[in-house]
Amino acid sequence: MAGAAGLAAPTLIGSRGFAAEPERIKMGMVTPQEGECAQWGIPITRAGQIWADEHNALGGILCGDGERHMIDYSAYTNVCFYPNEELTAFRSAVLQDGCKYMFQTYTPASRKAIARFATQNGVLTNSYGGGFMSADFPYLMGGITGSPTAFLGLVSHVLEQHPEIKRVALMFTDNSFGLAGRGYTAAGCAPAVASGNIEIVYNELFDPNMTDYFPLLGAVMKTKPDAIFYSDLPPGKQAILLETAQSLGFNGVWMSHSWDLPQIAQRVDLTALEGRVYGGFGVDAMEPTFSDKAHQMYKTYVDKFGAADWIGFAGLTYSAMATLDAAFAQSPTVAPEDVMNTLYGMTEIDHPIYGKSAWSGADIFGVNHHLLTPTPKYVIKDKGLSLSGVVNDYDWWAEHKDAALPVLKQHEMTEI
Repeated sequence: MAGAAGLAAPTLIGSRGFAAEPERIKMGMVTPQEGECAQWGIPITRAGQIWADEHNALGGILCGDGERHMIDYSAYTNVCFYPNEELTAFRSAVLQDGCKYMFQTYTPASRKAIARFATQNGVLTNSYGGGFMSADFPYLMGGITGSPTAFLGLVSHVLEQHPEIKRVALMFTDNSFGLAGRGYTAAGCAPAVASGNIEIVYNELFDPNMTDYFPLLGAVMKTKPDAIFYSDLPPGKQAILLETAQSLGFNGVWMSHSWDLPQIAQRVDLTALEGRVYGGFGVDAMEPTFSDKAHQMYKTYVDKFGAADWIGFAGLTYSAMATLDAAFAQSPTVAPEDVMNTLYGMTEIDHPIYGKSAWSGADIFGVNHHLLTPTPKYVIKDKGLSLSGVVNDYDWWAEHKDAALPVLKQHEMTEI
């Protein structure tokens, strides 16, 4: 009888019912997991996991229903930001694994590849930048200024810091994210070009698979640039590019949306780059002064994975995922539609990393689904990144859009 009583106890408790666990949030990350582009993808994946782990350690992300919801986080590959692989990854994440939230690259072609699928399936899709959005696809959002939009203010910042710059070379990879960088950088130059302060002396695309940069930079050097604005290569190739430029005697200013110093330092003495290499498409969490929260994330990353393969995109990813924190906190449910409507209903967001931020995008995409966050700008100093300034991208656009928007249209970067 004692054994029978012991067996009956779970049935009795079960008949009274257990409190149902709050619905779990299924979040998928699509980014390269193999090959050369995994130099970006692996740190990006780890950053998303750190964001999820922080919330799960508290019992889940706090939502407007008063409960904490655990986050199930999974990663999927797009090989190297290939549009067809992006769609394959989304199909696997959503149809097989039930993900209702996704995070992806800003790369326009990749965003366009999944736009209809994400919207038809009601999957809120965040990114560390703009790239592509449309009123037809409301489930695509840009969680921070990020790339390529941050090029606008980054160009202005570099030119303000170096008024001696008169001749500028533009060189960008011949792929979707390179074309986006080229268009937005040209638009960022537009106010200075219109005023006669600078001249674009070189503006060409190059093969992203290139490994010998002497012919490319040799052609650039013939135009005698004071500054080279470029994008975008994996960390290892960034190092080779700068090493080659140093061999050719280029001592001018470099600008790109990010520079990955642990990898660059393996080939180039960072002291030789001091004060003339600029980046800034969002927070680089390795720099400690802009955001304590972001820098704590960097410390967590280094403790878990080491500092050798840290890249700026890791901090950028973490910061863009944090945009969802305020939305979940105020949304009546964790349904993507409710979270999306809550987000877009906030005219201003006090971002946990960037501070006061506002929705924008109607001039470019026809809809205000891009959160413009104040963007820190960095320069190499003392063999590390130093905060050079902060650009309010919302204000920049309000002041300069008349000059910049026609250039974006010329480069087919707009949806209206």
